[in-house]
Amino acid sequence: MTTVIANLDFVKERNISAVYQAIVDHGSISRIQIARQCRLAAGSVTRITRQLMEAGLIVEQEQQTSERGRRATSLAPRQGQIQILAARAGRTKLHLGLCDLSGKLLAEYSEPIQPLSQVEFTKQLIASLRKFLKTHKKHIRCLAGVGITTPGLVNSAKGIITFMPHLSVSNLPLAEQVSDALGIPCFINNFISSMALAEHHFGVSRGFKNSLFVSVHNGVGAGMILDDKLYEGSTLAVGEIGHIQIDPLGERCYCGNFGCLETLVCNPAIEKRCHKLLASGVPSLLNKSQTKKADILAICHAANEGDQLANDLLKEAAGNLGRAIAMSVNLLRPDTVVLAGEICAAATIIHPVIKHCLKTQTVSINENLQTSVVYSTLYDSPWYGGFTLVRRALLEEGLLLQLIQ
Repeated sequence: MTTVIANLDFVKERNISAVYQAIVDHGSISRIQIARQCRLAAGSVTRITRQLMEAGLIVEQEQQTSERGRRATSLAPRQGQIQILAARAGRTKLHLGLCDLSGKLLAEYSEPIQPLSQVEFTKQLIASLRKFLKTHKKHIRCLAGVGITTPGLVNSAKGIITFMPHLSVSNLPLAEQVSDALGIPCFINNFISSMALAEHHFGVSRGFKNSLFVSVHNGVGAGMILDDKLYEGSTLAVGEIGHIQIDPLGERCYCGNFGCLETLVCNPAIEKRCHKLLASGVPSLLNKSQTKKADILAICHAANEGDQLANDLLKEAAGNLGRAIAMSVNLLRPDTVVLAGEICAAATIIHPVIKHCLKTQTVSINENLQTSVVYSTLYDSPWYGGFTLVRRALLEEGLLLQLIQ
């Protein structure tokens, strides 16, 4: 008997989510169209839409006349009814954002974050979230949940952080602690995986069933969308493209291996190489007096201005990155690769190199079907990853039913 009830609850949850998602995705849709798209009986659609209207999540639009003269009513999401809280807890900064269901940013805030322990990290995060909600309570009508993204390895199903590259953690149950503190559901995941999902729903990889999101920042990582779903693997430690070995005789990586891609291509590695060359007297727009200012964006700017040192640095990095991407393409064959990070500021320099790697180092039967390389449109919006986690839970994973009961 318990199994039957559980199955009925699952069907109810799935049907309500499907109907609401159809309305949100279309913006305006009739009950007949919903029934066809969701493959539900007309009576079921009527009951579900009535429940959604009573919860204030959808509204009826003015009646329209169909070709046969019958009057039909369209349904649309009620704008501004649901809000989502999102956070990106990076290595040095905490970014917070409050969005509506469409992803429109209602409020944002950033502050430095450099905790010495997981206790301090959790304490600062919760305090900042509470203060942010209090400050912007005028925007909030119905808060669906909070989505949090972090670097490292995250067990999203259990809401636990198992590893962070800059902070010692021991199976930190972050989702549970934040949820208990704020009184709302909390969803967490790795930042890069979350951004892969965000690009799939709202960005440049929208419409592609398979895509690879590659981020170059303090490290190098990848998020994978396979058959329209975020791939997380059985151990949730996927997308570690930064630890593909490029140079066996290279520098030791923090993972214990030698010559990982991350030791050659991440921002600190490129900057370190640049400073070394400048100190040795190599002529450049980035001269010795500006060594401290030669960060990745300055290097990209100099390359765009024709500086030879900066140009050579970025082409070398792009070649190593292209090799790793080519390996990934041979394994996964995504429709598109989305590249993100500060290095993209010199896209005209690195793009030809990466494309050459894909052309010469991947197996392709038809040149017209080669994997494309595009550049992230959402990377500079750090709240989008956490926002997408909550939105997915709301529209696909049963959070909606909890919200309206």
